[in-house]
Amino acid sequence: MVQFNVEGAHFQPCMDSFLGAALGVLNALGEDLSYEELWGLSGMAFRTQVHRELAPAGLFPRQWDETYGAVMQRLGYACSAGLRDHFYTQDDIHYLRRGWMGNLERHLGQGLPAIAYGLHGPAFGIISGFDDETENFRVSTLLDGVKDGPVHVNDLGLTNPPCVFVLIPTGPLHGYDRQAATRAAIAHGLLHHAQQERDEHGQSLAIPPDLATGMDAFEAWGRALNERTVKLSWAPALYAGYYLEARTHGAGFLRKVAQEYFPQHAKHLELAAESCMQQAAKLRELAALFPPQEPHALQDAQKIVAAIGHLQVIAQAHAAAMTALAEAK
Repeated sequence: MVQFNVEGAHFQPCMDSFLGAALGVLNALGEDLSYEELWGLSGMAFRTQVHRELAPAGLFPRQWDETYGAVMQRLGYACSAGLRDHFYTQDDIHYLRRGWMGNLERHLGQGLPAIAYGLHGPAFGIISGFDDETENFRVSTLLDGVKDGPVHVNDLGLTNPPCVFVLIPTGPLHGYDRQAATRAAIAHGLLHHAQQERDEHGQSLAIPPDLATGMDAFEAWGRALNERTVKLSWAPALYAGYYLEARTHGAGFLRKVAQEYFPQHAKHLELAAESCMQQAAKLRELAALFPPQEPHALQDAQKIVAAIGHLQVIAQAHAAAMTALAEAK
């Protein structure tokens, strides 16, 4: 029996489960990133995307192997990533999981933990160990303390809907430049805001009909509330909490890099940070309107009107932040 375990690879509390997993993995590899650096360098602090019914999956970016691979590079690490969201045959997922088992075992033996989707629940978590006798992965997820058991190789990912995703950080990037990574993160946020994202081949990414991005996201968010199409009563609080965390840490990041890297753009970066904090204040009020334990709040007409008013203010502040960031380029 051979067991591989990477100590210290623990999921870190975060409204974005990929970032929580990434921070835990990087901590285990000896990196010391703040939440401001995590949200800012990843570019996730500056994105706005919603599902038109506020389904939680609407917070995930598209093309994970490319998008999250670029996130890890901006955080300073090379990585190997693979995504499969369809299966050719009934046996396809079996061979896929077995292939990843060997890959993960090899990297865990080198002290390299991995990020994967669908370990305990539909979110990202960490694979930090493997037992070749039981074929179980040791994992750490947002359910640590509630669901701590191992995950068998045959349970890696999801079958309905089909999705197997694994990302293995393979080592620090040679010649990594934090200032250049900061520029890339802000540029990513601006492209997302302008609905001009492209894949690694330079092709435009079409926005799926069930998603809304950039300024359209705020309108879709308000419409979902107004037309009572939100399926999960806790989703409005989730969305508000997610973007509250994103904008708060985004503001701190912009103020930090204004001092360290871009004093010539300090005025614009401060304006963007202030606009992020204005959003955060309104997002906190928005979250308070729809406590997860009060599903009837979604039928309260006065709360809906108040929420739409908050979203209009948030949208204006976000537009101002993006304008300031564009002027700081």
